[in-house]
Amino acid sequence: MPLVPRSSKPMSAARLSNIDGLRAIAALSVFVQHFIGDASRAEGVSAGVLYPWLSFSEHSLDLGRFGVVLFFLISGFVVPFSIRGEAPLKRFAISRFFRLYPAFWGALACLAIIYWTAGTPVSMMTMLANVTMAPQFLGQGWMSGIYWTLFIELVFYFLAAGLFATRFLGNPLAVVILAVALVSSTAGPILVRLYLGIGLPVSYIGLHLSFLFSGLLLRLAIVERKKGAASCAAYLIAYQLLAVLAVSEFSLMRNDGFILIGTLPIMTGYLLAVAVFIGAVRLNAPQSRVLAWIGRISYSIYLFHWIVNVTIYRFLPLTGGWRDLATMLVCLMATIGVSYLVFRFVEKPSIALGRRVASKLLETDTRPIVPEAA
Repeated sequence: MPLVPRSSKPMSAARLSNIDGLRAIAALSVFVQHFIGDASRAEGVSAGVLYPWLSFSEHSLDLGRFGVVLFFLISGFVVPFSIRGEAPLKRFAISRFFRLYPAFWGALACLAIIYWTAGTPVSMMTMLANVTMAPQFLGQGWMSGIYWTLFIELVFYFLAAGLFATRFLGNPLAVVILAVALVSSTAGPILVRLYLGIGLPVSYIGLHLSFLFSGLLLRLAIVERKKGAASCAAYLIAYQLLAVLAVSEFSLMRNDGFILIGTLPIMTGYLLAVAVFIGAVRLNAPQSRVLAWIGRISYSIYLFHWIVNVTIYRFLPLTGGWRDLATMLVCLMATIGVSYLVFRFVEKPSIALGRRVASKLLETDTRPIVPEAA
């Protein structure tokens, strides 16, 4: 299937209505992977009847990585093109802040309660560092390791804003050069360590970030029909997948979490995410009201699913038996319920507040200065 349809007519905005369905698939995949991980690590599960299935899933397809990469592709495809209108960068910054932070702060408050009731309260410094969504820069860890992708999104917003400000956002060559540099910032130091023995610092941030730029290039190719964008996207994705293969052994040796169990489940996750995303955008799929609704609350699902799950585990501990399937269903229904409430009473009001703040600030900025009377 070619990246770009044969017709020269660009896709309309209505053709992008399936994106919420993709968000739902990504969120549900992350939910299932985290449940599988919790179940496979629970005490006594190895003797349960479900353990072979749990083990097969972990060793064949990392649904978590699939979901995360799918989220990255979606964000790259959608978010940069919301930089528009009057004072676009200021409006973009305000909208992103009110879109992400209020619900995130609510999740942190819930996590603090969970840790406190479990007898392992977090320090005030850790809490304050997490509030920024960049705790590593303050020497602190994440209150939940699940949230690491939020920092990747933040960095992408800054880079996308920079591309917009320099008028390179719609330039496929500029985008692919930046993305290749990001991939190389991860793969390069690792290869130098492996083959030259020079201990350069290693970070996977660049490789993760590059997949958001794959989404951006796919948007330029499929929707905007920019010349050369399809080739740039294809070359970048090939380079990214080669880089994942190149760094996998290093990650396994160092046990740093980029490759959790083996190369196969991670590579399967990456390949499937790219294939599903391209196929979905080209075919305008999925078209499902249920998935679209779940997709609209997917950010809250991402933030709160682990919080809901561990709370339910206190009453329905995982055993590896058939009962765990019922527990997973309870966790899923509860997560969707909580996420809807957060979406309804936190996300939507926050987004609306952000729009009012942006309008007020822009009104102030554009109001003519009237000289005072002498």
